Amino acid sequence: MIGNKLSTAMKLFGNPSCINTAKCLPTAGEKGVDVEAISINSGDEVLDNSPLGSAPVLKDLDNIVYGTGAILSYLDDKGFGPSLVPRNGVIRAIMYQYSHIATDYVQMEAYGLLTGSGGNMDIVNKACDLLENLLTDPPQHSAPKLKKDSFVCGEFSLADIHWMSCVNALEISGNDVVSSRPGMTEWYNAVKNHPSTSKEKVVPYDFLPTKEDVDSGKVRNVGINVV
Repeated sequence: MIGNKLSTAMKLFGNPSCINTAKCLPTAGEKGVDVEAISINSGDEVLDNSPLGSAPVLKDLDNIVYGTGAILSYLDDKGFGPSLVPRNGVIRAIMYQYSHIATDYVQMEAYGLLTGSGGNMDIVNKACDLLENLLTDPPQHSAPKLKKDSFVCGEFSLADIHWMSCVNALEISGNDVVSSRPGMTEWYNAVKNHPSTSKEKVVPYDFLPTKEDVDSGKVRNVGINVV
C-alpha cells in the first residue's frame, strides 16, 4: 500500500447469494480495505450486531454498520482513493437515479433468479434498456463526462457497484443481459478490467461472488494489506 495502511481487517457478515453482500466486496476492493468475510445462514447469527437481525453487517473494531447504503458509504469514507460519489451535482443525481433502478428494479428479480425463488426478466430487460440508453446516448448536459471510461457516470462510482453486482448475479443464474446491448457490453468490459483507484494492485470486480461461492455458501475475504 502506498501511504497509509489498515492495522486490522474489518469483518463483514453476509451470504454469497445476497446481492447486497456482493456489493460490499468490490467496494472494499476499490477502496483498499481488507475484509474478513463471515458467512451466515440466518438473522439470528447477526442479532448481536444488527438490531434487525439483517445482513450484511460490517464490524470495524467497535463500530457496527448495518444497511447496505451505510456500509458502502463507510467503506468509501474509510478507504483510500477518490470518492465513489461524484462531486458534480448533476452527475451525482444520475448516479443515485441509476443506483435506484438497479436496486429497486433489477436486484429483487436477479435475486429471485439466482435462488430459484422467482424473478421477472421483463422488469430486468426494461431496466437494462434504460441503462443502455444512458450509455449510448447520454444527456447533453452531462456530455462528455458520461462517456469517459464507459462507466455509468463517466468515472467509476457506486452506480457501477450496484449494477455490476446485479449483472453478476444474473450471469450466475444463466441470464445474459449484456451481449445484446453494445453499450452495456462496453460498460461491463470496463468494470471487469477497472483497477482499484486506491493504488492497490487489485481489480474490484474480481471480489464478486462466483457460482462456486454461491453453491458452497461461502463469502470470500478481501485480502489486500493485513497479513
